[in-house]
Parts: sequence; structure tokens; C-alpha cells
Amino acid sequence: MSNDSDSFALLLHFTPYFQTLGMKEIWQKYGTGEKRRMLPLHQAISRLGTLLAKTMIKTHILTCVDCMSKVGTKHAAVTSDPVQFLMNFGETDTFSD
Repeated sequence: MSNDSDSFALLLHFTPYFQTLGMKEIWQKYGTGEKRRMLPLHQAISRLGTLLAKTMIKTHILTCVDCMSKVGTKHAAVTSDPVQFLMNFGETDTFSD
């Protein structure tokens, strides 16, 4: 129920958890007026895979979240193996290469 990409990224991150609790489908309303549509997040998870879906929030934070400055593009982040490089980003107190 939000046109904001922050909501989409957060829902995408938590959808695998909701699925472990028994949720079958989750949809996000997007757009306004005649251009309104529903985005099936459960289908996005099945196409992206759980690991990539869970790292997308990190890509979003680094590239264009409303409260952070931009450090690159989403396309560049997604095409540069975000699972490998962002899997542990923000998960520990120690820095990695």
C-alpha cells in the first residue's frame, strides 16, 4: 500500500521470514489512478531466491534509501554479485574488506 521503494525493499527482505510462518502470498499496491497495480512479492522471492532477496535491502540502503546519501546505482549493485559482497554487510561489528 505504498509507492515508496523503501517499503518494497523492506517487504522483500522480510517476506522469506513471513513465508516460514505460513504466509502464502504478499502483495504491494503500487502506482496511482489508472496506473495502479499490485506487485506480487512472493513471486519476486521465488525468482530472486531467498539470499538475494535478503540482501536487496542492503543494496537499497547503499544506493537510494530516503534517509541516506547515494553511493551508486541499483543496477550496478545488483549486477555486481550482491549476495557475495553484501551478505554480511551490517551483520557484525567488525569491518571486512
